[in-house]
Amino acid sequence: MKIVPDLGYLMSLALRAGDVIRSNFQLNMEKRIKADRTPVTATDEAINKFVVQSFHTDYPHIDLVGEEESREVVGAEYRTFCDPVDGTFPFSHGVPTSTFVLSVLKGDTPLLGVIYDPFMNRMWCAEKDKGAFLNGKRIVVSSHSTLKGARVCMIWWPKSRYNLHDVCEFLMNEGAQWDYAASIALFGALNASGESEATIYPGQTGWETAAIQLITQEAGGVVTDMFGNTQTYGPKCEMKGHIASNGKIHDNLVQLVARAKNFPQRY
Repeated sequence: MKIVPDLGYLMSLALRAGDVIRSNFQLNMEKRIKADRTPVTATDEAINKFVVQSFHTDYPHIDLVGEEESREVVGAEYRTFCDPVDGTFPFSHGVPTSTFVLSVLKGDTPLLGVIYDPFMNRMWCAEKDKGAFLNGKRIVVSSHSTLKGARVCMIWWPKSRYNLHDVCEFLMNEGAQWDYAASIALFGALNASGESEATIYPGQTGWETAAIQLITQEAGGVVTDMFGNTQTYGPKCEMKGHIASNGKIHDNLVQLVARAKNFPQRY
């Protein structure tokens, strides 16, 4: 048995998840609202469950943290983060902009990452020190070097203490364009492909961020927490948000976020 899976293994799970997402996609979808005020559907739960079961069978020594279900392996050297449906809001309301996200880490270092868009059949993947790819073709981040004309995607987070409305205003004053990222992983992958310059995400869990981090870095970009520090993940993938960029406007974005009202000195 291999110590860690290869990209092919992660991609096979992603394709299986994509089949479930497409087959269950419909209007008037049944959902319930979780304690963090985000929705969950039967699709989220079914995909998370088969990922947990797959790792339990094939890689029982790897800890797995999923948005809907986890499998703890005490003292594990490696761990996996899974978001079965990143973008449950749009998915559950009939908007096809969701992704499946899976990553494998050693400590705080992502080793493998996959982001799969099942609606457009786009598979982003990366392995540490081996580059980032979209459907087998190598990708690189944008070369745009100023906030003016930059495209920055953000997502609101119900429990965040960050005032992103301020950041939107700051960006517009600098001549940048901001978009709402219904699936932060999708926009993070597009950013790594050079379609935009950055994503800003104030969430406190990194189910999606670890894959975004690896794919972005392997495409030549930079990822830090909201404070501009090295990205780290707690035992349950807790984190201090993220800023993922092409690297050329990263310091500017960290400074803009720090200017937002009531920005905490620590998370």
